[in-house]
Amino acid sequence: MKKFIGLFIFVIALVLISGCTQPAQPVAVTTTVTTPVPTVPTPVPTTVPTTVATPEPTLMPTTVATVLSTPKITLVPQTKKTIFYMRNNTFVPTELTVLPGTGISWVNEDSIVHSVKITGIHAGKFNSGEIIPGASSGNTFADEGVFDFACPDHPDMKGKIVVKAGASVEGAPAIQTP
Repeated sequence: MKKFIGLFIFVIALVLISGCTQPAQPVAVTTTVTTPVPTVPTPVPTTVPTTVATPEPTLMPTTVATVLSTPKITLVPQTKKTIFYMRNNTFVPTELTVLPGTGISWVNEDSIVHSVKITGIHAGKFNSGEIIPGASSGNTFADEGVFDFACPDHPDMKGKIVVKAGASVEGAPAIQTP
């Protein structure tokens, strides 16, 4: 019997030492905080100097409203390498404004072969040849103008590059002269 009582005390001590109790579950507490804002009465203009007792400012709770606005889209000229992506038989983006000398790349992210040819008044200035999936092709446009391009195999796949000199592009830095 002594061994049984000793074993029982040993098990209880082991449970207490090991901490085999369930931890208390955290209780969610919701706190509402109102920010007091003093209200000050509007002064009344008078033509005759008088003494007016002003009441003590009172504290009123305030409600803050958040207003989201849509930013104005501005064409900012690119001066480094600019990329058109070919996705779902479309060019992304469909139009870019760049400075002369900016490198342009077309990256094929579709699972089929595409190509890029300049069309319109500048036809023949660039032809990428076949661009296989995962590959890219590029060109640099030194002359100002509007360069329309398309994939000849997909008639609805069209895009445009607008090449403008610095001062004529909105957002471009001012031209500095020595």
